[in-house]
Amino acid sequence: MKRADAATVGFVSCWALAALFVVGLVRLGVKLREFQVEDAADYRGAASRQSERRVRTAGMRGRILDRHGRVLAESRLAQSLVCEPARFQRRRYDQTVRAMDEAIAALGRALGRATGPSTNALARHVHQLRAMPLVVWHDLDERELAVFAEREGEHPGFAVAAEEVRAYPCGPLAAQLIGYVGRDSGAGEAAAGEKFHFYLPELRGRAGLEVYYDSYLRGVPGVNLLTVDANSYTIRTQVVEEPQKGLDLRLALDVRLQAEAERQLAGLAGACVALDPRTGDVLAFASAPGFDPNDFVPRLDPALYRRLADDPAKPLLNRASGGAYAPGSTFKPLTALAGLSIGYPATATYPCDGVYARGGLRLRCASRWGHGEIDLRHALMKSCNPYFCNLAAEIGTNAICRTARAFGLGAKTGIDLGVDQAGVVPDADWKERQYHERWFFGDLVQMSIGQGMLLVSPLQMARVAGALGTGYLVTPRLRADAPAERRPLPFRERDLRVVREGMRMVVAGDGTSRGTGWRGGLDVPVPVSGKTGTAEVGAGERRRKNTWFIAYAPSDAPRIAVAMVVENGESGGGTTAPKVAEVLKRFFEGEQVSHDARAPHVTSSSAAGKEALP
Repeated sequence: MKRADAATVGFVSCWALAALFVVGLVRLGVKLREFQVEDAADYRGAASRQSERRVRTAGMRGRILDRHGRVLAESRLAQSLVCEPARFQRRRYDQTVRAMDEAIAALGRALGRATGPSTNALARHVHQLRAMPLVVWHDLDERELAVFAEREGEHPGFAVAAEEVRAYPCGPLAAQLIGYVGRDSGAGEAAAGEKFHFYLPELRGRAGLEVYYDSYLRGVPGVNLLTVDANSYTIRTQVVEEPQKGLDLRLALDVRLQAEAERQLAGLAGACVALDPRTGDVLAFASAPGFDPNDFVPRLDPALYRRLADDPAKPLLNRASGGAYAPGSTFKPLTALAGLSIGYPATATYPCDGVYARGGLRLRCASRWGHGEIDLRHALMKSCNPYFCNLAAEIGTNAICRTARAFGLGAKTGIDLGVDQAGVVPDADWKERQYHERWFFGDLVQMSIGQGMLLVSPLQMARVAGALGTGYLVTPRLRADAPAERRPLPFRERDLRVVREGMRMVVAGDGTSRGTGWRGGLDVPVPVSGKTGTAEVGAGERRRKNTWFIAYAPSDAPRIAVAMVVENGESGGGTTAPKVAEVLKRFFEGEQVSHDARAPHVTSSSAAGKEALP
């Protein structure tokens, strides 16, 4: 009986094990079917993703042109030398890096290139970006290309590849305005979840219009598909989408006028801005000293950049729109208009004996012996300080500040450029916020003659000059097809006419611009209205003068407005006015000017909204 029971138990156990085995086989079959049939596509996709890499390739940048189509910036294809990490693959990363380093050094000796990528740079590339070629040297010259062609067989693993390089055919012309570009540090690896695995390096704007219009100038990217092995080295490259070139940017700038403005500023520090006061077109935009953006090609040398950045002359500073200066007597037309706007008569006179004195305050006039009894028009012509100090005492701070702000001072101009200095129109509230001090009478009279804490940019003063001539304040525009915007000044035409008469007398009468330079053959072939200015800055031995001249022409139908400042000049009439005369002559050169020509139609903007030029 016991034997029978044991046999029965053994028999049952065997069947139980057999049943479990069969069940296991069934389950395994189900899983295999799921793997082979249902999940096959997913696994194939995963395998594909592991063996393919999507790469974004950069499109070439568009050109920057002047209003006549002259090229100011363009891209070209340069020949660069690249190293293919797959050709140097070893069992260990450090061995691969060493092999690449030795091969680059050997090729560098053959080409006469002293240095290549550092060992650390090679290591980073092999660890992170080994699927991508490594650019070893940029922009090879003809000799280097010839040497490589002769010895290519001796240096396997290297190839010549086309690479975008930015060029500036006009050299330093308008350098601060045009700006420059920089190249990404290297092939960039995309973050998880992004469309691309890698981003090839591309040129990006770093300053000036190159950065402001970067998205406009940059091309549409293309797509390459890389097939890589198990170690992520590239086996094959396929172009999926070709990149597209960026858009061309046409400016309102006139290269010929720009060159003349820079010629007048050669060897100096200062700026010159010329506008079309009817549309806001920026015709010239000069800042001195400057630099050559071609020195930043193909890459910006860090040592060169430090040298430019540390230069006390500040060649990287865009003085035209980023400089902040006391306007000196170029501000007096606004003080005059402030008085006229609240009913002060143009015929009223003040005595001038050569100095304005009140309490402890003493301000000298341009004329040592004074002008005697003088009215508003002649005060503008002679730039009489005592007259405007007396006028300021009559009308007060608010009237002057209100007028200055109506001309856009103390606010950004709205120019399509990243550098746009707002300047300062000071008053009691501003001084309290900035300095925690009271507003004094001396602050008022200093402002009335364009001194003290009042600060403007040359661009702002070019707008002021144009607005005085036309009665409209324009928004400066660099891009030629940008909407033209202007708004009327909130002043009576009769009051503007008085100021215009005074500014015409500055040039045509015995005014402050009638220096030896202006009389000595530099007369412009059309009537010009303007105002000189000399602003003292610093104190003691560090005291110096910034000299100004603002102008518009022709006087009766302005087509151009100019503002120029020269740092460390002698006087507005002697230093700056003759230079502006040359800029104006260049503008009108070869043109038959009609004094009664109508300005092109521009729609005005109001508080309700702005309409664009059709």
